[in-house]
Amino acid sequence: MSARVTDVAPGMVRDVVVVERPLTWRGTPFSLSYVHLDREVSGTELLEIYRWAARQHLENPRVISPFTLEWSSVFHPRFHRAAGRAGLASSGAWEPASEPADDVALQRLWLQSVLFLSAVTLSAAIVQSRYSKGTLASKYDRLWQAGRMATKGLIPGLAGEALMGDVEAMAHAPGIPDVERLLAIRRRFEDVIGLFEVPASVREVRMAQTSLSADLRPRFAFIDELKERIGGKLVCVIVYGSSVNSRHFADYDLVLVVQDPETVLRRLHATSPGFGGKELNVGIYSPDELWRMQCLSGDNLAGYGLCIYGETRVPAKPEADLLMRNLSFGIVRQRQQLGMIASALADAPDPEDDRHNLYEYFAKIPANIAKGTFGAAGQRLTKEEAHQWIESVCGFQTPRMQQLARTGEPGRALAESAVATGAVLRALNERFSVIRPSRASS
Repeated sequence: MSARVTDVAPGMVRDVVVVERPLTWRGTPFSLSYVHLDREVSGTELLEIYRWAARQHLENPRVISPFTLEWSSVFHPRFHRAAGRAGLASSGAWEPASEPADDVALQRLWLQSVLFLSAVTLSAAIVQSRYSKGTLASKYDRLWQAGRMATKGLIPGLAGEALMGDVEAMAHAPGIPDVERLLAIRRRFEDVIGLFEVPASVREVRMAQTSLSADLRPRFAFIDELKERIGGKLVCVIVYGSSVNSRHFADYDLVLVVQDPETVLRRLHATSPGFGGKELNVGIYSPDELWRMQCLSGDNLAGYGLCIYGETRVPAKPEADLLMRNLSFGIVRQRQQLGMIASALADAPDPEDDRHNLYEYFAKIPANIAKGTFGAAGQRLTKEEAHQWIESVCGFQTPRMQQLARTGEPGRALAESAVATGAVLRALNERFSVIRPSRASS
């Protein structure tokens, strides 16, 4: 059900459509206000549109630019069709440049992107206690979406109604310890992700322990402590990120492959492990879970990770698949940025508030997208190189906006970052030719 708002801001806003969403696990009506723009806008203009939406008392405003709407034809086709039915005109549609993909495949790409980005943070939620009521709610939302799409036949083998029933029961069950609730959520994500077919183009690669150079051995000398904490369940440890490729780094990023991940996660719950004064950010998976998650990722772990203990198998995906997934992740993240601006405008700056730490993370989304997409094409950018490239593309200064998100004006930082995300995605597509205007609509 939708309704139009006729009193729109002149000059930028073409139309506003208020859509009442079907009931979810929340059990209360939920409306979204889609604010359709005439053109692409600057961060300052985007912020003013959200302030105008607040004055109009629009519920849950979502700003939709021509770019967002057109690219959704590839990266969220169900939304693109729904927007058309609601009268939000799109000047064109796009398609993958490398090989044709039917509507079902594109819908699954969107769902896989949403589920991967939600599931990949669950280890940190448990081990580093990086979660809140909002975190849990967002996980329920994603599982509910998966259940609804399963009822339409998009996830063969998944009983959608049963999953939605599970989500509703989990969300409203009282007295469950947080770690058990998070583990139950994780279980459902793994069940859903395990049902996606592995493309025929995926190859198996073995990652095995590498002999470290003398200067790297002290850097990664935490293996014995990990083995002691985890017991005999540790199978493999892979490190990646700045601790591997930079002399100076703030923390460690690790994948721990283990037997019985739930037992290990309970042992590490809320321990926030560290080494040498730096945090160990761990993703914890069984061998099969790692394989399934890596099939949905936007990178090939064997291409940039360093195995420092044990061995495991990982998938190797073709470049075209990696590029599509990275742009898909970028579109999902931009929609999340746009959804957060209204609440950020209402928040008082507080450096100790977890929400503001979240805002800081979303302020660096353009850099994450750039690094991931260049990496998919075999070009590894340092953090500094990614920041410089983004500033050359659209003038966005990542460190400055992160600081602003944390201690100053999170709404402005998110607005600038959302606009930069769109500019970065367009620039990356121009560079790597991932999607093109649809020949069928031309």
